[in-house]
Amino acid sequence: MAYSAMQIANAFIRKAQETPNELPNLTPMKLQKLMFFAQSWYIKKLRARLIDDNFMRWPYGPVIPSIYYEFKDNGGGNIEVPSKNIFGTPFDSQLEARDEYFLDEIIHVYGGFDGWTLSDMTHQEGTAWRKRPVGTVMTDQELFDRKV
Repeated sequence: MAYSAMQIANAFIRKAQETPNELPNLTPMKLQKLMFFAQSWYIKKLRARLIDDNFMRWPYGPVIPSIYYEFKDNGGGNIEVPSKNIFGTPFDSQLEARDEYFLDEIIHVYGGFDGWTLSDMTHQEGTAWRKRPVGTVMTDQELFDRKV
């Protein structure tokens, strides 16, 4: 079952609040890149989507536009408040147990890096981001085939 982008974003925000030493400085850029790595590894390992949304190639790496617009007012600062629906209620952040564990593994590997370093990782030769021009959608097949 794929989750909404807002639900995965809120799960990362919750985890950053619960374990700040493992996931420090959760900026909008860092959140986007963690979500990208989570989606890429999920597709590679389980051949399924974690997030029911597409990443776009933007100049600083993969971005889900709705997440960008939701958190852009934070600038380079930490995200403290989860995403809310039109009624002001936060999107659910609880995931199935295996998916919670999966995000914990992503945090273990990538959580200590800042957003700029994660962005640089997405730009390396052989990555899905480099396959096509900025402004295009990154397909599941590209995420599966390419280096993460």
